[in-house]
Amino acid sequence: MPPQNETKRHRILDAARQVCSQNGYEAARMDDIAHVAGVSKGTLYNFFESKESLLIATVLATHEDFVVVLPAVSDPNLDPRLRLEALVDSLADGFDGITQHIVLSHLTWSAVLTSPSGRQQLLATLRSIYSGYEQQLQSILQAGIESGVLRPDIDIPVVIANWIAIYDGLLYRAGFEEDDPSPAYTAAGVRRSLTWLTEQLLVADSTHPKVELEEETVRP
Repeated sequence: MPPQNETKRHRILDAARQVCSQNGYEAARMDDIAHVAGVSKGTLYNFFESKESLLIATVLATHEDFVVVLPAVSDPNLDPRLRLEALVDSLADGFDGITQHIVLSHLTWSAVLTSPSGRQQLLATLRSIYSGYEQQLQSILQAGIESGVLRPDIDIPVVIANWIAIYDGLLYRAGFEEDDPSPAYTAAGVRRSLTWLTEQLLVADSTHPKVELEEETVRP
C-alpha cells in the first residue's frame, strides 16, 4: 500500500475509534467516521467494505499500533535467553498504549461477535495472530532447550499457554483500572510477571544473570 494510502487508512481507523468512543458501536455511522477522518464516504468504502470490517480493523489496529516488534525476537543466531527478554520487552513496551483503548475494544468485540459474518472474520484473524505468536515462542523455547540454557523437562505447549494467559489476563484486568492503576496491571507488571515465568525455565546452573525485580506493592 502506498505511504499516502497507509496514512489515510490510519486516519480512518483513528476516526472510527473516536466516533465509537463518543457514540458507541451501534450508533456509530459511516458518514460520521468519514467526516471526522476528512474523507468522502466513497473513499471510506474503498478501504473498508462494511462497518463491521472497519470496526474489526480498528480493534486489531489498537494492538498492532502499540506492539513494538524487536528484531532480536526472531533472530535464530541470538542467545534464546536474550530472545525471550526481547519478547518480554516487546509485549511490555506496548501494554499501556493498548490499555488506553481496552474498554472500547471489549465493547466493539461484543457487538461484532453478535454478527455471524463479523464473528467469523474477527475470530479467524485472531487465530492467525495467536498462531504466529505461538509458533515464534515455540521456536525460542525449542532453541533454548537444544542449546542447554532452558530446562529440558519443560512442557512447551503448557509454557506457551501460561505465557499467553498471563499477558491476556493482565490486559483484561487492566480494563477495570482507572486513573491510578495498580503496578501489577501496567507495563511494569507485564515485565515483572513474564520475567518471573522466564526465570522458571532457565537451567539451575545458568550463567546468565537473573533480572533483579524491585519490590512493588500490588493492590488486590
